[in-house]
Amino acid sequence: MSIINEHMKKIIVILFIFLLYSANQVIAEEKIKIFYSGFSLSNTYESNVAYAKYTSNLIKEKNPETGINIISHELLNKVKKSKFNKIDLDTKNLLDFDKYPDSAIVMSVALQHEEFTQEFNYSSQSYMGFYDAYFQILFYDFSDKNLIASIPFDFEIQMLSEVKFEESQILKRIKDFYVNDDPFLDLDQRINQFEIKKKYDRRIGITKVDIQDRAFEEMPNSSSESVKNLIAQTFSKRLSIHHNVAIVPFMEGQAIGKDMKLMFVQTDEIYSIKLPNPDYHIHINLKGFKKVLAKSSASEDLYLYGSFVDLKFFQPDLNKIYFDEGLRGVTKIKIPKGQTEVNDWRKYYYNLEILFNNFSKNIIKQDKKWLKETTKNKIKKDLKNLKTLLEKVK
Repeated sequence: MSIINEHMKKIIVILFIFLLYSANQVIAEEKIKIFYSGFSLSNTYESNVAYAKYTSNLIKEKNPETGINIISHELLNKVKKSKFNKIDLDTKNLLDFDKYPDSAIVMSVALQHEEFTQEFNYSSQSYMGFYDAYFQILFYDFSDKNLIASIPFDFEIQMLSEVKFEESQILKRIKDFYVNDDPFLDLDQRINQFEIKKKYDRRIGITKVDIQDRAFEEMPNSSSESVKNLIAQTFSKRLSIHHNVAIVPFMEGQAIGKDMKLMFVQTDEIYSIKLPNPDYHIHINLKGFKKVLAKSSASEDLYLYGSFVDLKFFQPDLNKIYFDEGLRGVTKIKIPKGQTEVNDWRKYYYNLEILFNNFSKNIIKQDKKWLKETTKNKIKKDLKNLKTLLEKVK
């Protein structure tokens, strides 16, 4: 009897191993084949000075081992080492687009915008610099160049100096970060959050960004196009992270439903990626900023930095509005007494990031304190409706 039981146990173990193996095979087969096309700039040569002046210099330097530029080299190493749960990423044909099969789904990491700001910190007697780079992880059909999905991604480099930063210092620090650190550390995690599909039934995207004169007065001397792209990217990332949704990228000057220029730095080829017209539109109206002295002491001043923005989610085909409200965000920031150089824009932007982040989080779970501080209107029901809407575009 014991011999029979032992025999049955062996059969059960074998069956369990077989079923486990079969399940893993099914999961592996469900992975979508994706071809990696490398690093790109979502602009053309002429606009590189405005949108990617540091990166356009860095990509001139080649890695001696691979012969490709240093940023593409680091990015390629990262994707090769990454473990993707839902996609099967092919990196073998990086420089040979002709080998892609018909209707191949292609992935590219595209730099959309970069900027550097600095200010003198009176307490530390040093200059603080901030380099921010904003990317889109793009998935598109290579045969017809139609965009399938886009995932926003960014990182920041903070740096210190006893003297004001010069261009050569900034460029060296950015290069060191790419080569010696891990700028794309979270890339695989961002991709693994999403269910990449060959086709999406519904899409959402920012289709309009307005910035009122009152807000422009507090901004650096940048073009209106670059600032609008920055605001759209900042909002898109927060919404995307908290809700695991791909968002049709916004690019001022390149209309939704038309094309987005993509320059592959390995080959210098420029492709036009067709942006789909989203089913659900988001409009952002940045009304202005406000700075108020709240408290003062012998050593420091406490300021309230406020941002005021209108957000609208709607479905134009049905003329249906899901959310249309004015929101405000306030951040407390201490500034040392006697500090004459203050980068107010940096603090307003930080406040805006927090506002967008909290808005996205409150779609999932509403916080009474945040709702009270952010608007006088009752928006709890509208936020719940947005949660339902965002489930439709996953």
